[in-house]
Amino acid sequence: MGHHINTKLPLLICLIICFTWHVAAQDDLLPTPVTIAETHTQHYIYETINVPGVDFLEVTGTNDHGHYAGNTKNKDGKLIGFTLINGVLSTYDVPDSRQTTFYGFNNAGQAAGFYIDQDEISHGIILQDGALKVWNFPGALNTQIFGIGAAGQLLGDIIDADDAVNGFVGEMPFDVPGAATTFVDDINAAGVIVGSYIDTNEKYHGFIHYPDGSVTDIDVPEKPNLEYLFVNAINDAGVIVFRAKAVDDIERSYVLHPNSPPLELRYPGSLVTVLRDIDSEGRIAGYYDMPDGRRHGCIISPTSQAEADKYGNVYTTSLTKGLNMVSLPLESSRPMTARSLAGMTGATVVIALDAENQRFIGWTRGAPNDGFSIEGGMGYIVNVPKPREVIFVGARWANEMDVAAAPLATRITTSQEAWAFVVSGQLEGKQKFDGYQIAVRNLRTNAVMTAQVRYNYFAAATADLNYRSVVQVGDTLELVVTDTNGNIASEKFTFEVTPTSLANALLSVNLNEIGTPTRSLLLQNYPNPFNPETWIPYHLSEDSPVSISIYDASGGLVRTFSLGFQLAGFYYDRERAAYWDGRNTFGESVASGVYFYRLATPSFEQTRRMIVLK
Repeated sequence: MGHHINTKLPLLICLIICFTWHVAAQDDLLPTPVTIAETHTQHYIYETINVPGVDFLEVTGTNDHGHYAGNTKNKDGKLIGFTLINGVLSTYDVPDSRQTTFYGFNNAGQAAGFYIDQDEISHGIILQDGALKVWNFPGALNTQIFGIGAAGQLLGDIIDADDAVNGFVGEMPFDVPGAATTFVDDINAAGVIVGSYIDTNEKYHGFIHYPDGSVTDIDVPEKPNLEYLFVNAINDAGVIVFRAKAVDDIERSYVLHPNSPPLELRYPGSLVTVLRDIDSEGRIAGYYDMPDGRRHGCIISPTSQAEADKYGNVYTTSLTKGLNMVSLPLESSRPMTARSLAGMTGATVVIALDAENQRFIGWTRGAPNDGFSIEGGMGYIVNVPKPREVIFVGARWANEMDVAAAPLATRITTSQEAWAFVVSGQLEGKQKFDGYQIAVRNLRTNAVMTAQVRYNYFAAATADLNYRSVVQVGDTLELVVTDTNGNIASEKFTFEVTPTSLANALLSVNLNEIGTPTRSLLLQNYPNPFNPETWIPYHLSEDSPVSISIYDASGGLVRTFSLGFQLAGFYYDRERAAYWDGRNTFGESVASGVYFYRLATPSFEQTRRMIVLK
């Protein structure tokens, strides 16, 4: 998206694989890292902005708080606006519009842009306090907002019925003297306005408009044959971001420092990089396109030459559809987590080995936090729904013993089985379930995976490092929740593995009736038949006195247990269920046969049958 262009103008142990770089370089399968060339007086570090599960993230605005705005796509492929604040993605879409887009973003958290209605008319919009407000330039047919100042001043373009384009600042038209067309994008605290214009010879130029009315052009001398040039942003230090496309070339983005020539910035390994905004510290925000079709956000930060050289190594790899084992080939400038690795790779799950407890741990997109740290020299399992191209940018590992290998060989998952799998979900209800334990048993293999609940979320993971199947389509998984005292805190849940869950290496569930049942229930005794002892489990939906009575086949009372006042909960384990030793009131062992047991509270009664077999 951009300005209107007039068409009339042209794992520990098995998971840990450590190699030094000189060894990796000798292997034809492992490309040697290269260094980003910087031949300018300004130097930058490149970082990606990703949201797990989002394959199209077009960052067009940033502010001094490290928050972002821009555009993404909904499940139907429609372009919609977003904000990304403290890692939380919120999307915005004007109902019945063809598209809703954001291009301006200020420190007050106001985003601005426009939507296109069903009649192809553009209307300006402002996001303020979580709500969209329509703002149209007075008397204009089409309004497209591209910038919003610190005090909420709006800038952009107005387009008439004949596709003639003029700029505006606030409620005043703004045009470069002598220009055929003017585009307006941004204003800084000093009142300097930047944008672009088309001259009478149909050539594009960028412009800087100063408060005294003087105008300076911005051009790219080495690319005289431009299809377009758009100046998108200026910060309070006067640093400018612009982009241009020459005939038979890709779109290129530039940063322009005062009294310096333009410097092209391009995210390493990308097909195209588009830079749209800059904050007060000179950090430049934008997006780039990958060969696999994904669009990532990016932030390019100014730094020293030494830091740029250190974090200027690039490593590109390919992941195939399904389960892959990867390691971190470069140290990123910011610590990497399960969330950031999932965003970078497009993974549905990330699995690591908890070496201390010798078990696998998982992270999924539903997690309320960033998950475990991604460390050098460690291997991780990721599942990707489509083939992916992944770019790592960072520093060579300082300690050769900690140098991560290239991403490991892929082990393709068949359509019917997988060698790694995660069961994750949320525990629903008002109470906090932190510390509860989840146990998931595969009834076909009897294998168990476990996890602890944190922030009402859990992710139980399993894997076979010899790439043998751990789960198949049609498997039944039995899930049980226990409380912090080890007592059963739920009924047994059962779930079936479907082709979709296998393709994602993930079964997502929601669990309710945890801790307190929604209804009282008498369950089947165990073992049954029995000799000489058995346990009688039950659920209580409310605090109440409880008694259990046992009768013989003729209805005669054999024994009564007054269990006293019981708190609501699940009385299932042997430590909590009612116990009968097979004796009557007089302490005599009962004979073989059918017996009945009844649970009674002031508001509930239920009877079941059991068998004594000697």
